[in-house]
Formats: sequence, C-alpha cells, structure tokens
Amino acid sequence: MGATQNRLGTFVEGLAARGHDITVICEQPNHPAGVFHPGYGRRPVVTERTAGKTIRRLWVSTSPTKTTARRLAFYGSFAAGAAAAVAMGGRHDVVFTSSPPLPGPLAVAAAARARRMPYVLDVRDLWPAAAEALGELSNRRLIGMLERAERWVYRHAAAVTATTRPFCVHIDAVAGGGAAVHLPNGALDELLARPEVPLRRDGIFTVGYVGNLGIAQGLDALFDAAQILRDEPIGFLVVGAGPLTETFRARISEDRLENVSLRPPVPTSEVGAVLESCDALLVPLRAHTVLESFVPSKLYDAMAVGRAAIVAAPGEPAALIEESGGGVVIPPEDGAALAVAIRALAADRDAAAAMGA
Repeated sequence: MGATQNRLGTFVEGLAARGHDITVICEQPNHPAGVFHPGYGRRPVVTERTAGKTIRRLWVSTSPTKTTARRLAFYGSFAAGAAAAVAMGGRHDVVFTSSPPLPGPLAVAAAARARRMPYVLDVRDLWPAAAEALGELSNRRLIGMLERAERWVYRHAAAVTATTRPFCVHIDAVAGGGAAVHLPNGALDELLARPEVPLRRDGIFTVGYVGNLGIAQGLDALFDAAQILRDEPIGFLVVGAGPLTETFRARISEDRLENVSLRPPVPTSEVGAVLESCDALLVPLRAHTVLESFVPSKLYDAMAVGRAAIVAAPGEPAALIEESGGGVVIPPEDGAALAVAIRALAADRDAAAAMGA
C-alpha cells in the first residue's frame, strides 16, 4: 500500500495490458512498519509470476526504528540486490527505475549502462534535497556525494519522468539539458469509478487524513486544531501508520482528544469508502521551501471522491486547488488556521459540497 506502490503498480499494469513483458524488482513487503509482512523475510528472493509479469521480491535490511544508519542499510541492501538482478538477469529493451531514495536507481543505472541497456528514471520526490530538508540526512559530505550522483543519473538517463513541473525545472537545471518529462500522479481508477456519495448536511463534521504518519506531513497542526475545536461538533479521522504513529497516539491520550480517531492503514480496496466517510480531507506538508514543489498524491484522491481538500501547503498543491476551486488553502503547520478553515466549512456545508463537486 502507498502512493509509490500505486504509481508504479499502475505503470506495470498499463504496460502489461499493452502486451509488454515486464520484470519487476522490488523489496519484500515491509511498509509501513518496517517489519516484513507474513510469508516474507526468510529467503533472499521471492519470485512470483503472472501473465506478462515476473516479480522478484528482494530481501532488504529493514527495521521499525528509522535512524540514519538503518536507513542507509535499507537503501544499500536494496541497491545491491537490484543492481545484481539487472547485471545478471536477462536482457531488457529498457530499464525503468524510480527515486527516491537515490541509491537504488543509481546502482541500477550503473548496471544497465554496463550492459548497454537504456534506462528511464522516474522522480517522485527530489532526493537528496527532500531527505536533507526532513532531517533524514545531515552529513554535508554524504549529501555532496549524493548530489553528484543525482547529476550523473539524470545526465545519463534516456529520459527522466517527474511528478511536478517544478521537479522538471530542477532536473533540467541539474542535468544541463532538457531531460525531464512531466508525468504527474493521479487517482486510482477505482476511486473515480465509485458512485457519488453526497455530503452529509448535519451531524458531526468529519475531517479525514489518510496516509503516512511521517515527518514530511506536518501533522502536528491537525492535533493542534483538534484541541481548539474539542467542544464543537467536529471530528477527525486519521488512518495510516508511520514513524510518528506512537507519538500521535500518545498525544491523543495525553491531551484527551476524544474528537480524534486514529486507525491503522486499510487495503487499497477500502480507501474509497474511508475517504467518502469524511466531509473534508486534509492534505498537509511541512513548512519547508524544498517541499513547495511537491504535490501529495492524496490531493488527487480527495478530488476523485468529491470531497473538499484542505491544503496546508504552498506552491504546486496550493496552485492546483486555487485553479480548480476544489478546496481551501492555509499555511502549513498552522493549527489555528486549520481550525478556522474547518469551522468555516462545517458552518457552510453547501460551500464544502460545491468544492468537492
């Protein structure tokens, strides 16, 4: 489950439907808790075959504790395994690899070039810039090495696909040429195909957040807003998991936030029903200039199910909301502003419904 898996899984299904033969090299499932899912983690490679697809799931060094050393071990173990699979596997017409993190695509690109196979790099987030902004990487020497690797992998790619227009500008500047192709994210077909569920006109007004509970999202603002609105007919539904799950669970308990429900992730097939159970959906990012060029995929999901998006971010996601009229924009990491926006939507549900429409 996750935005990355949705994007790449959709590419694989689309290519297979067009008659191409695809070999997928990925890690054995361990997201989001950093613990192998049942049936995985015991063998170095688990191979699965379906029509038109061979899936090789690699063992990786994973841990529920996310320190810099453990992150690098995780990235490095996958990079080594993926590069070996490309170097020793069958010949392919093209190798498609996705970042972040960068070590895997870098190793795969080197292996592909050694075998004279062209590679296309998909950039979902800028790396290492995003890792530095979020405090995941702080060693300047290591960051400098990764920036040089980033330049190399862009310059030698047959093409670079990127999820946002600002990413394309950055990639072309680093590569020294027009390498980037804008290939944005979108919502899953299943969400768009769901029958319309009208917004409730009375009762508790529920604000939902569905996604990763990590440091990039700036989710403290949600709990600040919940504290401000605790005596009003407004509730919060948080569905997901990540490195801050226990931190948020503790805050709900300590602050006695009875208006916040924290639930574990659900399968992709159930996401639509969860989104539609909410009256508005929060799309937050931390306040950092690097993140202004990011567009969280949950924004497209909110649009797909017809719910007003509360975008707590500047830059590209704010521009999409302002162009579409599909929600409201507030400053990131500002619980007071979030409370004001929610209160206004709850008081005018016709306006909230119009934004969703």
